[in-house]
Amino acid sequence: MKRIVKGLVLSAALCLCAGYISNASRAGAPSQKKQEVKESEALSPEELARTKVLFEEKCSKCHGADGRGKTVTGEMLSAPDFTDEEWWKEGKSGKRLVTSVTEGRDGMPAFGKKLTQREINALAAYVRTFRKPE
Repeated sequence: MKRIVKGLVLSAALCLCAGYISNASRAGAPSQKKQEVKESEALSPEELARTKVLFEEKCSKCHGADGRGKTVTGEMLSAPDFTDEEWWKEGKSGKRLVTSVTEGRDGMPAFGKKLTQREINALAAYVRTFRKPE
């Protein structure tokens, strides 16, 4: 009797696993664009407001409050224009934005020791809000 119960439990577990694997393979890996949308949507309105203030405090001196990089310092350092679709086409993924904020890039300082990981992720999501929808 124990052997039958164990067999039934094992069979049920295998069926569940097979169904999960089948659904996962049908769904496929989400595209990078879908992941970026989900990341930016993950910011609540309150987080978005706090992140906007953080961007203005830490980033707007170079990148401008509008993300265009048209500031004296931004032009000296060739800060990118976050509203420029061509800039986004060069493979600016969420991971790259997080790395740039964390480690710095070109003349940009590193914020990895100055900000929390959550703040860095939020800034990367906020920068994506400057991108014009396709």
